[in-house]
Amino acid sequence: MPSTVPPDILQVIQVSEQKAGEGKIIHLDNESVSNYPVLEEVLLNRDYYETDEPYQDGDLLIIGSVDFPEKIKQDTIDKYIFDNESGKRKYFEYAENYYRIGTIYAD
Repeated sequence: MPSTVPPDILQVIQVSEQKAGEGKIIHLDNESVSNYPVLEEVLLNRDYYETDEPYQDGDLLIIGSVDFPEKIKQDTIDKYIFDNESGKRKYFEYAENYYRIGTIYAD
């Protein structure tokens, strides 16, 4: 029986407002973003992503990622990824842009 290995990294991805509308949107300002340290680290301490192609609605634009010293646990997934009440994916609005959190494995 295979075991499930939790992810090691949380990735911040910018999405369109239309895509964010499919889930639960959490509106953040400069004070409330500190309640979400992964978003705070990436959104407030990043260099702007530069690309040759313009951002189009529907594109997923990787903004940054945060390594975790331990494997990501369920409480982190509940805080950043899924709303327990509705079962919908969480999206975060900050400075008129929309973001979601994804997980990736380092190994």
